[in-house]
Amino acid sequence: METNAQRFHEALALLTVAETGSFTRAAEQLGMSKAQASKLVTALETALGVKLLHRTTRRVALTEAGRLYLDFARQARQALGDGDRAVSAVRTEVDGLIRLTAPTSLGDGFLVDLLADFRALYPAVRFDVDLSIGTRDLVGEGFDFAIRMARTLDPNLVARPLGVMREAIVASPAYLAAHAPGGLQEPMQLGALEALRNRNFRDEGRWLLQRGDETVLVPVQGNLAINHFIGLRRAALLGQGVARLPRYLLRDELERGGLVELLPDWQLPATPVSLVYPSREHLPQRARVFRDFVMAWIGRGGVLD
Repeated sequence: METNAQRFHEALALLTVAETGSFTRAAEQLGMSKAQASKLVTALETALGVKLLHRTTRRVALTEAGRLYLDFARQARQALGDGDRAVSAVRTEVDGLIRLTAPTSLGDGFLVDLLADFRALYPAVRFDVDLSIGTRDLVGEGFDFAIRMARTLDPNLVARPLGVMREAIVASPAYLAAHAPGGLQEPMQLGALEALRNRNFRDEGRWLLQRGDETVLVPVQGNLAINHFIGLRRAALLGQGVARLPRYLLRDELERGGLVELLPDWQLPATPVSLVYPSREHLPQRARVFRDFVMAWIGRGGVLD
């Protein structure tokens, strides 16, 4: 059974013969022998059940059926050329739509600044940004990129490391004055304070702290659990307890004194941050430019530190 690809090659041979007026010149243009060109046209006539060309020793001429079919052959060639040019434009021009999903806290942290800087350079690129605490299905939901904060990632996605998310343990000065006026000298003292817990963490009831070779697992308790960093930060500012939060959300509050870092010599485990996307091949130019921009911008700005 003849395929569409075979039919296209046969139609292109007929079109080239008609335009050049010769099997010899058509064969040269198509990069094949004269016999191959003739065989393609004959196969097309057999498949259609009509004669398309009058052949003589001196010239070839289209039949009425051939002239009719030639119009469709030209349209097919034009459509294929248009497709090639459209795809080429997608790969070379920095425009079009990028759909991005990222954790909600990044929108309040630095993501909007990153997008503003990118759009200043490439104003023709449009963005559809989903800020969510959930993990979106990039392929199923049609996203181009995701920023993920996780130690394990889908092996079917391409992942480019951006750095690590580091947390700090903080509380408001008013809360500390009321519940720990002398400050904290060692991690186990956290167990006596009201911990603002994040339900997204598997270890929400036990905080692991490290200092050099020392590791301490601290049981914590509290009556308020919020699955959102922004809500936890607000609760800490209102003196509701002690929270562990990403440092990128704390710069202003620590500088202004709205929050105080506890146990600064102790570290919580860092969480890898990655830019992930469905495919490493045939990315549109806008996607390749955005990928490289994100990696350079975050590395240069130190926003995750």
